[in-house]
Amino acid sequence: MLLIQFLFAYLIPNKSIYDYRMNYDLIKDRPTNVEAVLTHVKRTIQKEGLKDYIIILGDSVAYSSPGPASASIGYYMNEIAIGENKKMRVFNLAMPSMRAGDIYTMLLKMEQYGISNNNVIINLLYAGFVDRAPYPPPVFWMDYQLKLLDRKTYDTSYLPYSQKEYTVSDEISRYVDHWMYSNIPVLKYKDYIQVFAKDTMKALIHKTDTPEEIGPWYEKPFLRELLSQYEYQRGYSTTPFDMSAKNPQMDFLNKILERQEGKNTLFFLAAINEPLVEGFFDKEKYNQNVALIGEYFEDKQVNYVNYNGKIPFDLFSDQIHLTPNGYRLLAEELWREISNWDLE
Repeated sequence: MLLIQFLFAYLIPNKSIYDYRMNYDLIKDRPTNVEAVLTHVKRTIQKEGLKDYIIILGDSVAYSSPGPASASIGYYMNEIAIGENKKMRVFNLAMPSMRAGDIYTMLLKMEQYGISNNNVIINLLYAGFVDRAPYPPPVFWMDYQLKLLDRKTYDTSYLPYSQKEYTVSDEISRYVDHWMYSNIPVLKYKDYIQVFAKDTMKALIHKTDTPEEIGPWYEKPFLRELLSQYEYQRGYSTTPFDMSAKNPQMDFLNKILERQEGKNTLFFLAAINEPLVEGFFDKEKYNQNVALIGEYFEDKQVNYVNYNGKIPFDLFSDQIHLTPNGYRLLAEELWREISNWDLE
């Protein structure tokens, strides 16, 4: 039984754990499933003897929603590296709805697993800088991991914005659940075993899922009505950004920059689909806020790129996400931005 427990990680095909990006459906239902991904990435680095590799962090744009893994920026950047005969690899640890606090926590997790932060690409969204009142919290997925790794930041930068309340019993349950699903292989890989079994069954009956075709935004008339809803409107608020550490977005960005000091780091602001969002906000005030983000990075020792106006609008699938061709273009643009990084 002990041997079987140890072999779990080696019996499951890599693709079932990590396929150019994390499995969103598994991690959103159980954030501890990120432990298996980090174990896999670390093992891949060691097995291939990688000296240079890039980690992508961010939300659904970096993750490359809504397309398949084979149409993600991680996939395309790896293809570019192969085409240029580079040994280095790109690992995408982004997740839809990841916020600045999740990115900071993921950097802490990388350190815990011995995964280098020497070369990191971080995706930012305009909505992340919008004022909280106090919701939504600046950590969406990884609040408990943050609590375990940096209790002070958890107490001061997350709790004031959290609407969750836990009793002593809840906290004990959270700890036990986190420990078990992080350390006991049969539980750590439970959900991945189910994915593997499901995929194996489909292969046996010669049935495969047909990837959904990702069409451009102008073929989706429902989008305008969707964007008129409050949760979307809030994300494009043109109230002047608070760029001080009182804004938890800035607080976590400062912490991220502190950890990335002296490292190769590229921040990129995701573009918006201007023709689609036209009329929903004051464009001039929006641009003023975007300019504030640029000014923040001006004196920082990192690369920063604002992609607004740099992505053809016919390559958007909605107000912010791209089609597969859009993500291919973004991958190419990001590759050019890091061309001065000394990578094998």
